[in-house]
Amino acid sequence: MLKLKNIDVSFNNNHILQKLSCNVEQGDFIVIVGANGAGKSTFFNTIAGKIMPNQGSIHLDGIDITNLNEQQRSGMITRLFQNTKLNSVGSLTVAQNLAMAHYSRRSARLVDGMKDMPRNQLEEIVGELGVDASILNKQMQTLSGGQRQLISFVMATRLIPKILLLDEPTAALDPKASTRLLQYATQFIKKHRVTTLLITHDPHIALSIGNKIWVLENGIITKEYSHEEKVGLTPDMLIGQIDYANLC
Repeated sequence: MLKLKNIDVSFNNNHILQKLSCNVEQGDFIVIVGANGAGKSTFFNTIAGKIMPNQGSIHLDGIDITNLNEQQRSGMITRLFQNTKLNSVGSLTVAQNLAMAHYSRRSARLVDGMKDMPRNQLEEIVGELGVDASILNKQMQTLSGGQRQLISFVMATRLIPKILLLDEPTAALDPKASTRLLQYATQFIKKHRVTTLLITHDPHIALSIGNKIWVLENGIITKEYSHEEKVGLTPDMLIGQIDYANLC
């Protein structure tokens, strides 16, 4: 489905991705782990079209999208960022943000979109999240981080993309909000078979969800674990073990 071949990304002779090649199959839910500076965000930026590779090619469903920019790929690839402020418009209400997401790939102004999106439809959307309908009238910037990220996930998947990129979506959330988001997201992804890539620093998350784990190190994928191989892994095997004896 998604194929990256010999991708090289460098800035000022500093190679971030080095001849990276990988294949993502339809319906995959791949969790990507790696240390800071391993190239995870650059990897996602390259898939999304925010960064163009110096070398290599990217194909989606057999179509070469290497030279398509971020906007041109947005109809096929959507992304949920770690920073909740990047996923929605804070000054607009929840209802307005949902309407924008609903009509993001159609020729409709926001005002027209709101007219064509009945209140009961909006209430049904937030009802599935277990959230009171009164949230629809609140500005996104007034919500808690967990609520905003949950609504943002709905926005990102309102029109199901070919590829969903989850860029450390729980990093800024407390444990309770993280659990709620991941529960909803994994259920949705499984139900709709959304092809998904998720970046996380948390090895426990990596071992709990998804059907594959990739380890990114120094700009290349050094390890790939299948669903069956995940069973025998421990968190230390994914991120290394801290040598507490030498900390003091």
